[in-house]
Amino acid sequence: MGLTDPLAYRPDLFVNREKEIETVTRALQNIVRGRDAEQVRTIVFRGERGLGKSWLALHLHRFVLKDEALPDYRIMSLLISLAPPPERLTVGEQEWHIDDADKIAQGDEQHYEQLLQKLVAWVAEQLNIVRAPYAPVRDLSAWLAQDVKKKLESERNLVICLILDSVFETNWNFLDQLERYLLAAFAALPRALIVMTGRGRPYLWKSPYLRTEREEQSLTPFSVEQVVEQIRRSFSNAPDLSPAVAGLSDEALTRLARQVIDLGGGYPLTNELLARAFVRQALDRLPEGENLERALDRETIDASVLENVADRLLEVVPGDQRHSLRETFDALCVLKDGFRENEMPYLLAALRHTQPEGAEYTIAAMRALRDRLLETNLVRWQDKRYVLDEAVRTVLEQYLKLQRRDVWRRLHACAADLYATWAQKYPGSRGYYEQRAAYHRGVLGEDASHSVHTHERTGRPL
Repeated sequence: MGLTDPLAYRPDLFVNREKEIETVTRALQNIVRGRDAEQVRTIVFRGERGLGKSWLALHLHRFVLKDEALPDYRIMSLLISLAPPPERLTVGEQEWHIDDADKIAQGDEQHYEQLLQKLVAWVAEQLNIVRAPYAPVRDLSAWLAQDVKKKLESERNLVICLILDSVFETNWNFLDQLERYLLAAFAALPRALIVMTGRGRPYLWKSPYLRTEREEQSLTPFSVEQVVEQIRRSFSNAPDLSPAVAGLSDEALTRLARQVIDLGGGYPLTNELLARAFVRQALDRLPEGENLERALDRETIDASVLENVADRLLEVVPGDQRHSLRETFDALCVLKDGFRENEMPYLLAALRHTQPEGAEYTIAAMRALRDRLLETNLVRWQDKRYVLDEAVRTVLEQYLKLQRRDVWRRLHACAADLYATWAQKYPGSRGYYEQRAAYHRGVLGEDASHSVHTHERTGRPL
């Protein structure tokens, strides 16, 4: 396993998300009790890249939704992932993963129909109500709706939970057909629950059961205590690491967790990648007989690790766009509170060390670039500004600060000057822009102070 290879899901490695799990089990209990006023037919868990949405979907399916979750009832859980299975994940029972996501992204509606024909036939097979698996998807869908309803009427102790992972990242034309041929029928069933996970813009469903009778929650990054528990579980059975790692004290794990959060923001994926990289770097550099905990305390992450983590986070961007969009992500990552199109040319020009002049810096060009960013589902509209996923933004900024410090400082200086200028130019928004200018000046001031102290302590040049 490489320095930045994520672990495959295992139930003993799963941490946190008790609130989300309780939301699902409570919804199932209300469904079987027939509490119409409290019934939720659809639950949506939204979150940024690296927040553990796919792990939550797997954990619900493989571990939580067993028969003991609802005494006296039999739970039929089906996991449908609209993304290929992660590396080293073995696809389990009653799990279906799309293996040609690129074709879905291309918008081939004929391919959609073929794919949905296979999916609907698979669902029918799992529920043991197969008629003619090679019939057109329209017929399969109509039969499935009838037969599942009859099955629920005849098996009064049966509850069906349909779990869909990576929903909103998928081509919306495909989602339209997925709703038409599968989801709308399931959402109207009496003892059925649909759970979805996804990032990016929410899809506007047509079915009232999917649109109104639902509960939506946003996943949040881990606290220090939760990162400690995540690291502890990860290291407790890690054959590729030294046995000394499993014996790290709670204090050492807490200090490591704080380092990881400072670099990555507390997102489960980056927590795992960064903690493992910290430890492996320390082990590789550890003199014989030296204490690992002391070595970890003085360890600083290599820029190459942050670069590899950034590549992991950006691998959801189509390969033919990744290189060109990476420059834009780098330019905008210092804007913690988001951006609009009119800030983009100045930051891009600062990154390139040029002036924001010419056709490529026009507002029309920036809007086209903005649309490409939105299509990655790593950027969203929030509080009247476009915001990068914090997991991605944090890692990219930390990488720039470590590896390309002159560029990082230039971007912050550009933002500070730009907002200060706009504060004078637009009196009605002066406070708004002054606050942003102050933030970037503060970042630069902190960095200058830290550099001076580091020079005084180590004697190394600034």
